[in-house]
Amino acid sequence: MDKLFVLGDSISMDYGVYLEQMLEGSMMYDRKKDRYAINENQDLPDAMRGANGGDSGMVLQYLSYLVSNHLFDHDILLLNCGLHDIKRNALTGELQVPLEQYLANLQAVLRLIQPLEVRIVWVRTTPVDDAIHEEQIKKFVRFNQDVMNYNEAADRIMGAAGVMSIDLYGFTQRLGDGKTLFCDHVHYVEQIRRQQAAFIAGCLHSKYLS
Repeated sequence: MDKLFVLGDSISMDYGVYLEQMLEGSMMYDRKKDRYAINENQDLPDAMRGANGGDSGMVLQYLSYLVSNHLFDHDILLLNCGLHDIKRNALTGELQVPLEQYLANLQAVLRLIQPLEVRIVWVRTTPVDDAIHEEQIKKFVRFNQDVMNYNEAADRIMGAAGVMSIDLYGFTQRLGDGKTLFCDHVHYVEQIRRQQAAFIAGCLHSKYLS
């Protein structure tokens, strides 16, 4: 069976619980977690810790660590980042990762993985409801227009590289409005997480197991 490795933000952690179940018997599921870190090293950067992939810079840093230490032995990399990149400072409006740097990080990931016999699957960043996010979170803001801009830019990078893309943004947006989708400022209710997992599993099966 192909070995799938999921590297993404908390959205991927949420749907990943169900995705693992849905892929059982057809793909071996794995994701970012502490077992790849040298836990006794207290100087490890944040990108090495926990299951959350964080922004694109942290994703690049983490993958660089795995590749350089010969720890990445999977067949498929499911990559899902962008939601942290589009965080804006609530006072200045400054982006956590500007669009140009986001694209540079994605290109660096592609260059890093290219020499390996690894197939990359890109997952488009999920929608944000501006009003719901602003109501619940004050430390930083997110805007759906930024999600759209970053997704469109990533589409060009991944399309040019021949990378398979899963439109989780469009799929999720069709499932309902903010009141029915979200359990908080950006995460989804359990039913939506299951549907996202089923959608991704279906895309993977169609591409690799048909």
